[in-house]
Amino acid sequence: MKSIYIGRVEAGAIHLDGGTMIVDFSEREATVPIITEKVKHYLRTEEAIVLCDIQGNRILEGTGTTADGDMQQVLDEYKISVRRRCEHVTEGTDEAGSGTLLNRIYTELYITEGQSEEVNTQHEKHIRVVLTNGVAGVGKTFSVQKFTLDWAEGLENQDVSLLILFSFRELNLIKDEQYSLLMLLHVFHPTLQKVTAEQLAVCKLLFIFDGLDESRLSLDFYNSEVLSDVTQKSSVNVLLTNLIKGNLLPSALVWITSRPAAANQIPPEYVDRLTEVRGFTDAQKEEYFRRRFSDEDLSSRIISHIKTSRTLHIMCQIPVFCWITATVLDHMLTTDQRGELPKTLTDLYSHFLLVQTKRKKQKYDEGHETSPQELMEADRKLLLKLGRLAFEHLEKGNIMFYQEDLEQCGLDVTEASVYSGVCTEIFKRECVIFQKTVYCFVHLSIQEFLAAVYMFHCYTNKNTKVLKDFLNED
Repeated sequence: MKSIYIGRVEAGAIHLDGGTMIVDFSEREATVPIITEKVKHYLRTEEAIVLCDIQGNRILEGTGTTADGDMQQVLDEYKISVRRRCEHVTEGTDEAGSGTLLNRIYTELYITEGQSEEVNTQHEKHIRVVLTNGVAGVGKTFSVQKFTLDWAEGLENQDVSLLILFSFRELNLIKDEQYSLLMLLHVFHPTLQKVTAEQLAVCKLLFIFDGLDESRLSLDFYNSEVLSDVTQKSSVNVLLTNLIKGNLLPSALVWITSRPAAANQIPPEYVDRLTEVRGFTDAQKEEYFRRRFSDEDLSSRIISHIKTSRTLHIMCQIPVFCWITATVLDHMLTTDQRGELPKTLTDLYSHFLLVQTKRKKQKYDEGHETSPQELMEADRKLLLKLGRLAFEHLEKGNIMFYQEDLEQCGLDVTEASVYSGVCTEIFKRECVIFQKTVYCFVHLSIQEFLAAVYMFHCYTNKNTKVLKDFLNED
């Protein structure tokens, strides 16, 4: 004979005869369908359930039978796919299979917690929405990737039933289309296609949205329609604003990363906690280089050189800058290239261009050795086109580009050099959903450097139109 549990429902808990079962739901979720699913999920039995309201009136009868086994299989398959997606990093290169294991090179970052005065500070409020700020290349995406990988491997954050990662660069591609939140999950994460709206309601969910600064969405938190049904279609803008505001899946947790300049797209009243990624401490800088190079002598020489330049040492607080520095110094210290090691940013970026140009020549020009001057002269036109792209989109505030953007600057996307060599690590290519190609410079400072090179070229060649437009002169 099946047992019968009789109890009453209050916000946040099911009070059973034998005690209290704490179930995560808010007062606005205290509806029969949601409570039913949550109780079934927690009992995981075929026992009968009888629930009463606070006054003792019977409001629900049913059994605890669920498709928990099927759901667990879906989650297991999903974790495998997430692990495959997150376990390798490319550090700027774009070639398939060339990635490095994240766990091998990942170095913990210096992250601070703080709250601006405007952030929602209701007394004892549940922290649901977290916004993480950090400058370009400071490690926000790597932090998200490591957090997600740890969850998928069962190492951390196992209180989260389902972690769903989106990047804004992917969401940009469907900004003008209509989706429901459930469809969005199915499209971006095909292994979740069997997950139902009812199952989402009983899961402890964490949504991660990475790279708000790359968003081309128009997030309107005050005038968009209210949406509470995960199966109802709407624009991506409306889905995101309702998820962040708590209208959609109000018990779901939301983590957003952004560069500081773009963070104000999320009104402070909808942010419960603000954190900041500060990059590497001095000790973490050294740990990064020692992890990256198995040759202890090489890593020690690189660390020693960085300490001789205050500029380089300060900039190495940013992980991507550490990678750029490592790329240049590794090449200079392990090849026949002679000359003083760079100590200024201009020197470093100039050498970075040389290193990538040289790699292109070795790969496509049968390895003929040429001087740095010959290398740069041969790719002068390509570099200036990249500079024009960098400059024009910097003015527009764009750090992501599509094929049409390249073509407008005279860059042929079918040209091998766009995909490798000089652009492999300067100009990163990512195939995201629907296999549409998105391009970006590996770091904002590379885009700024090439933009400066282009402006210097315009100045020395008396290209007055570009200069006047830039200076807003008639």
